[in-house]
Amino acid sequence: MAMRLSFTLDSDVVEMIDIYAKKRSVKREKAILELIEAGIAHMEHGGIVDTKPKRSFEEFTQLHRELGEVRERVADLQNEMRLVHHIIENDVVNEARGTPYQAKRWWEIWKM
Repeated sequence: MAMRLSFTLDSDVVEMIDIYAKKRSVKREKAILELIEAGIAHMEHGGIVDTKPKRSFEEFTQLHRELGEVRERVADLQNEMRLVHHIIENDVVNEARGTPYQAKRWWEIWKM
């Protein structure tokens, strides 16, 4: 019975699958099926499939720290963008007002 599955792969794995599919001149889906079947056959014949080791706790703490730094930088960029937006908006509003000699009669300039 055929079954439809959905899963997520790393970009490196997808690239390797695409290279394999291109060499064999098959579609990506067919290449994935061939690789899965080959892996199962390898395991049935007594082969050992080595998976990547899990990440250590130190790596997670380092990633968490770097993520905090990225959040701080994004917050700084947001503040800078708000400031730039405010400056541009003020310039536009100030430019929208007419200059005194264009808005009034020239002899009424002193009445500002």
